[in-house]
Amino acid sequence: MSFINYDNRGNQRNSTNGMVGALFLVLFFVALFFVARAVFNLLAFVAPILFILALVLDYKGVINYGKFILRLVKEQPALGIIAGILSFVGFPVVSGFLFFKAIGKRMIKSKLKENQSEYAEFEEVEDEEDFLELPELEKPIQGRTKDKNTSSSDDINDYEQLFD
Repeated sequence: MSFINYDNRGNQRNSTNGMVGALFLVLFFVALFFVARAVFNLLAFVAPILFILALVLDYKGVINYGKFILRLVKEQPALGIIAGILSFVGFPVVSGFLFFKAIGKRMIKSKLKENQSEYAEFEEVEDEEDFLELPELEKPIQGRTKDKNTSSSDDINDYEQLFD
């Protein structure tokens, strides 16, 4: 004699939704892995060319990166060695980074040269009136004492007179 009717289908739907979501999440990460691997393989193929172009465009950037790794080895040996190993293993990524950094520097330099060669337009303003000249304020009397018989309206009038 049961008055409560249990329905198990609702519980099955909730667990199925969770499994479908987990399956899509796994598929998303598998697809992301294959895309990242394809990009890394492409970069590995193009890396020597990008590195040479980075040297041609901005050799100081490549030298500064090498100095940065050497300074890390001297100051913090463990971190410097790890950074050197990662730079060697991740050579395609490092060469791409150095190439895009060199392109960015070159674009910034060209924009700066372009802006320096042009004269900035300006208009000379003549002083017709000194619009910031304010009238001198009257100094309040320091020896003045307040009478006990004065009302608050007199105080307000004194305060307003400061701005007149």
